[in-house]
Amino acid sequence: MIGKRTMDQPLVARILRISRMKKRALALAVDSGLCVATVLTAFYLRLGVWALPVGTQWLSVVASLLFALPIFVSSGLYRAIFRYAGWPALVAVTRAGVLYGLIYSAVFTLGGVSGVPRTIGFIQPMLLFLAVGGSRAIARFWLGGGYEALMRLGERKHVLIYGAGSAGRQLAAALANSSEMQVVGFVDDDEALQGSVLSGRTIYSGIDLPGLFERLGVEHVFLALPSASRKRRNEILELIRGTSVEVRTLPGLMDLAHGRVTVDDLRELDIEDLLGRDPIAPDANLMSRNIVGKTVMVTGAGGSIGSELCRQIVALGPNALLLVDNSEVGLYSIH
Repeated sequence: MIGKRTMDQPLVARILRISRMKKRALALAVDSGLCVATVLTAFYLRLGVWALPVGTQWLSVVASLLFALPIFVSSGLYRAIFRYAGWPALVAVTRAGVLYGLIYSAVFTLGGVSGVPRTIGFIQPMLLFLAVGGSRAIARFWLGGGYEALMRLGERKHVLIYGAGSAGRQLAAALANSSEMQVVGFVDDDEALQGSVLSGRTIYSGIDLPGLFERLGVEHVFLALPSASRKRRNEILELIRGTSVEVRTLPGLMDLAHGRVTVDDLRELDIEDLLGRDPIAPDANLMSRNIVGKTVMVTGAGGSIGSELCRQIVALGPNALLLVDNSEVGLYSIH
C-alpha cells in the first residue's frame, strides 16, 4: 500500500493543482458516466444480457442525465472538497439520491415508458446512489491520503548523499521511510555513474555543488565516503563552504565492516575531518622513553596546543613538568 501510494503521488499532485472549476467539471463528467453506466447495468440485471438501449430505451439514459446532474448541482455535491468529504457529504449524496430516485421511479415505474421495463425505475437509482457515494469515498481516501503524504514530503528536509557506492545505497535505503528527511539525489566523482538513476534519484556531478543545492532545495549533505582520504573530504568541504547546508559524515571503513549503515551512524563533522591529511597517532613507545621519570618542560603551556600536551605528558608520569608561558591567566588555567 505504501509503495502504491508513493507511485500515485505525482498523479495526485497534478489533480490537486488544477483549478476548482476544472475539478468540478471533472466530477460532473464522472457522474455523467456513472449515470450512463448504471442505466446499462440496470438493463443487464433486468434482462440478463449486456446490450445497448434501442429506440425509446435511450430515454432512460437521457432522463437519468437530465434529472441527476441538476439535482446533484443544487444539492452541493460539487462544492465539497472531496479529500475532506465526511458525514456532511454523505448526507448530501443521500438527499440527492432520494430525490432523484423519487423522480426517476415516478417516470419509469409509476408512469411507464414503452420499451423500458418498470423495474428499471427502482434498480437504476439504487445503483447510481451506490456508485456516486462510492466514488466520493474513493476520492476521499485516495486524494486525502495522497494530500497528507505530499504534505509530509513537503515538510521533510531535503538530503543529498555524496557517494553512490555501497554506503550511499545503504544510507538511502535507511532514509527511505524517514518522516524527517527525503533523499533528493546523489553526487559521485565517478563520471561513469553521473547521469544515472539510483533508487529513483539522479546521480549528479559534484562540480557545482552550491548551484545543485539551490536547484534541489538541499538542507543536508551526507558524506557516504568511508574509504575517502582526509584530503578528498577536505576538498569536498571546500566546495560546500559558504553555503547554509549542514554536513554530516559516515564512520570510517573499518567501522562499517562491523555492521550495516544506519541513520544512527551519521555524526557531526569532527575537527579531524577538516584536516588536509590523515591524523597521525602518537608513538606511545617514543613518548614514554622521553617522558617517564624525566623532567619535562613545555613552552607555551597555557595555549590550546601546549595545554593538551601537558595533559598527555602528565598521564605518562614524568618526574617533573615545568610550565612556561608569558600568559599568567593561561598558566593559572592549565595548572
